[in-house]
Amino acid sequence: MTRGAFDTEREIEAMLSRLDLPPGSTVVDLGCSAGLYARSLATAGMRVSAVDVSRVFLAEGERLAEREGLAVRFVRADVHALPFDDAAFDGAVSGGSLNEFVDPPRALREAARVVKVGAPLWFMYAARAEGVIGRGLQALLRASGLRFPDPAQVDEWARDAGLTPERSERRGPLMFALYRRGAGLPPLAVSSPSPGWDRPTPRRNRRYNWERRRDDERSA
Repeated sequence: MTRGAFDTEREIEAMLSRLDLPPGSTVVDLGCSAGLYARSLATAGMRVSAVDVSRVFLAEGERLAEREGLAVRFVRADVHALPFDDAAFDGAVSGGSLNEFVDPPRALREAARVVKVGAPLWFMYAARAEGVIGRGLQALLRASGLRFPDPAQVDEWARDAGLTPERSERRGPLMFALYRRGAGLPPLAVSSPSPGWDRPTPRRNRRYNWERRRDDERSA
């Protein structure tokens, strides 16, 4: 998406540099997909929990991690109600998934809840396009459930979650942003359960966007 100006290798290097965590640190990858960030962190010696709602992505992540000889804990869970204790991690990352979160402010509050005071959080996401053509393309993509927030809006959500914007860089449509959890984390409007390290929160009647789209396609 940056037309080669900032490739994946440089992105991973930037993430590890900005996090600045020693080997053995615990990190959670939010919306991990096939685990690119998670596997990169594990390669750097981190203890990683990778979270996603998609069984397909998690299975692929597990396959790739096993092939690379990496120990990554893959967890099927909703980022809006993470099944982890408060202050369980030394850091958090999310590569592109902020655009897919149903409720980004709540997801950021959950991210803040599960990291320790002073912990770094790295987010990569596609920001609201600055040009007319880009905004037109993003308008089409919004029909699939994607969101393209303004970076100032994301910073506001982060502050409301108790996160301090520390450093951000824009590369074409992509934002690379580092936040840090402050000591004054505000309380959640609705407390999130933490049933254990790797047990997903009971879903009850919650449905994800991809399930709604599937049902809509069937009824069409």
